[in-house]
Amino acid sequence: MKTIICIAGPTASGKSAYALELAKKYGGEIINADALQVYKDLQVLSARPTKVEMAGIPHHLYGCVDVRTRYSAGQWGRDVMPVIRAVQARGKMPILVGGTGLYFKALTEGLAHIPEPGRVARNKAQLILERKGIESLRSRARSLDPVATKRVLGHDPQRLLRIVSVALGTGKPLSAWQEDTYPLIQPGYWKGHVLLPDREALYARINSRFSKMVSNGGLEEAKRIHALDLPDDLPLMKAIGLKELCAHLDGELSLEEAVEMAKRQTRRFAKRQLTWLRGNMKDWEIASSAH
Repeated sequence: MKTIICIAGPTASGKSAYALELAKKYGGEIINADALQVYKDLQVLSARPTKVEMAGIPHHLYGCVDVRTRYSAGQWGRDVMPVIRAVQARGKMPILVGGTGLYFKALTEGLAHIPEPGRVARNKAQLILERKGIESLRSRARSLDPVATKRVLGHDPQRLLRIVSVALGTGKPLSAWQEDTYPLIQPGYWKGHVLLPDREALYARINSRFSKMVSNGGLEEAKRIHALDLPDDLPLMKAIGLKELCAHLDGELSLEEAVEMAKRQTRRFAKRQLTWLRGNMKDWEIASSAH
């Protein structure tokens, strides 16, 4: 069987193009490992490859999940393994590509079976963030689960909300649940490639790409999702760009302010991704997006 290739990198680093090059060269099929590109109604703002960009290469697990779904790394793990096996059965190389480091960590290092904390616990965590701010949320997370909180770099509300809600809802810290893990693919059967572009060049690309997103249907996409009046705590609603454009549609920001804020938040997110990738993927081969 052909080796499984994993391609990680920050947003806008050229992962999709790099994956396409490898797929053409080695006879591969591409599998999504990005937490936002799974959603059906988030094509433009998640930078999901278009049909033209797919260039006739089979792509899997893109745009396959309803926007109302609380999709998780655990569910992705259950969905991705049958796809990997099917690609291998066709004699093709599985090429997994995405910016969600947790997906790759689950795949290659281990995945814990963590019970759903429940709406009450999630709401309690959300209230701390809304009423007292991110530092209070971090403080509560630290008191409930210092081990997991230490792993959170910078202001990452989604991960802090997860730490607090799991501890409150299950009565057991997230880090304790995570100790019981197993890799979905064994060492020796996969190879990791990580894109770590120059930060300034990456920021310039982020700015240019988001402007194009807005003019190429991003605002219309945000309008369609905004009209669904979805709960703010859904994973989809945390998407950078969507959040800011929805604030514009609510009259809270001008379009120009929303675009600039989205660019700034995307740059901050990319910085966190680079830090995480350098810390967690030291053994992966550093690839060039110009490959």
